[in-house]
Amino acid sequence: MDNLSRPSEAVRKPLVLLHTSDLHIGSDTYHEQALLGFNAVLDTAHKTPVDAVLIAGDLFDAFRIPWDDVDYVIRSLAKLPCPVVILPGNHDAILTSPSSLFPFRELPDNLHILQAPDGEMVTLPSLGLSIWGKPVYNHEPAFRPLGGLPPRPDTGWYVAIAHGLVVDDSTDLYRSSPIDTQELAQADCDYIALGHVHRFENVTQVHPPAFYSGAPYDTEQPTVARVYLHPEKGVGVEAIHLPYHAPGMHPAAT
Repeated sequence: MDNLSRPSEAVRKPLVLLHTSDLHIGSDTYHEQALLGFNAVLDTAHKTPVDAVLIAGDLFDAFRIPWDDVDYVIRSLAKLPCPVVILPGNHDAILTSPSSLFPFRELPDNLHILQAPDGEMVTLPSLGLSIWGKPVYNHEPAFRPLGGLPPRPDTGWYVAIAHGLVVDDSTDLYRSSPIDTQELAQADCDYIALGHVHRFENVTQVHPPAFYSGAPYDTEQPTVARVYLHPEKGVGVEAIHLPYHAPGMHPAAT
């Protein structure tokens, strides 16, 4: 576990979050591997007690994917014994298109999808946790995933979710969905859960801790991130390594 930082409020209770991204369910190229990666994330969430699951973009791969895959994903997430917060990424048109299948008439009670174009906050009172994220409606240089981050709530832990590419300076801002390192350094929150890069990576700029979780497939080192929020020890993040699924492997019957 690395990158410890101290929160400002000692009254917060300890929490453990599972942070994942870039699952790309419904991929034409890696259909089986994507489902195997998703199942590995579910297994981790079931076997290791966590208080919430954060999906930082690209849960799905495109607008048109098999309905069976969508149904399986929603039903599986509903079975988790904790809240699940999903931020749509640049591949998640099925979550953001006005004509998409989402929102379902009745989402599972534990499932929250951040869909407001200017950003949306979910507050989980039982955990003392607030989560903010701005979905990717237009994957272009003008879209700033952390732009408009609201002030820190008066109480509890505060986590931001963002799907985009961290860039070193203004010369790289031609990239789509850029996140400037200065934005990371100035963010007034306790943790930034990032998606878009398919490897576990620490991009913290002093404070707050900011990490890419890595992808649960499409890499020889599939990972998720486990995040520890502790009122005395601070915030710690570690990579959880998942099984590698070579092309051609098939998911278990679902």
